[in-house]
Amino acid sequence: MSLDKLDFESFDLLRLGLIVCGENARILYANTTVQFYLGQSAKLLKDRSIYTVLPCAEPWIQNYYKRPDVSYLVQSELCEMLRPPKEPKQVFVTCHPMADDPRYLFFEISPAAKALLISHERHMNELSENTRRLLRNLAHEIKNPLGGIRGAAQLLETELSDPEQKEYTEVVISEADRLQSLVDKLLAPYRQSYNPAPTNVHEVLERVRLLVEAEFQDRLQIVRDYDISAPEITADRGQLTQIFLNLMRNAAEALSVRMWEGTAEIRLKTRVVHHVSIGEEIKKAALNIHVIDNGEGIPQELLDSIFYPLVSGKEKGSGLGLSLVQSFVERHGGTISVSSENGKTDFSILFPLNAQ
Repeated sequence: MSLDKLDFESFDLLRLGLIVCGENARILYANTTVQFYLGQSAKLLKDRSIYTVLPCAEPWIQNYYKRPDVSYLVQSELCEMLRPPKEPKQVFVTCHPMADDPRYLFFEISPAAKALLISHERHMNELSENTRRLLRNLAHEIKNPLGGIRGAAQLLETELSDPEQKEYTEVVISEADRLQSLVDKLLAPYRQSYNPAPTNVHEVLERVRLLVEAEFQDRLQIVRDYDISAPEITADRGQLTQIFLNLMRNAAEALSVRMWEGTAEIRLKTRVVHHVSIGEEIKKAALNIHVIDNGEGIPQELLDSIFYPLVSGKEKGSGLGLSLVQSFVERHGGTISVSSENGKTDFSILFPLNAQ
């Protein structure tokens, strides 16, 4: 396969940087991510020696072309990427030949700090998804016997004449109902159909803002900072409403002290952003939505697990709200993250716009 048959447009969407070079160590192609790292266009990079960018590549290229082998691999070596006049950038580099044409070498590049962050995010997402799957399976297993327990308690109650004994069956029925409610909440995200349509996010945010303002009245100020150039996204309006309602109610409930002081504030911020990472890909454009409050912040020990089911920083919280939010965001192809310190908690959502 020749280079002109490669899908370079897809390479430009990769989260990883990618450089292709040949035996003469000249750069034949550098994707958008590499251009961003170096602050130079593909035209300026083409035909330059790769050693001016990655000095560490010299022994790899020399060793490979002495005895080309399709199994050749240099795995995630820590290197310096030169980008004068800026400081060198620490990156991980993987080098391997092109599978269909060993005349060419591929260099996959990711910033060292970002690579560690990506690995951590992937690990946390896998843990979160595994936890949700486990709880979903448990919920299904619990649901049927729970109905039997409640039914048996009701039958037993009809046979009892002693009011004190009936109190015990009432406790069983009440607790069965409470568990049934919890099971229903656990299964809720997987029962809802996904009905995407062109949706104006600001209209949804405004509807939710009015609901929250009506609930908390003049104890809470909601500041709007919208990017009016933001286009519609393809989304399920009902699920978007649940996402923002959960986030804004959580924020409001975290502001009880500020409400008493008269300084409680939630800020809704939207921006169109470009060349951002969503999952494993670089997206050309995305809509970034922030729900920011000025409360005391989330305890640091909860930050890594805040989206897990049944994890809550609230005394009487079920711990299902943020797990539901994450499920709905991911269903839309987006990501959600949180940063928190005393005086500022920021839930940030990215929805891709490249299909617009």
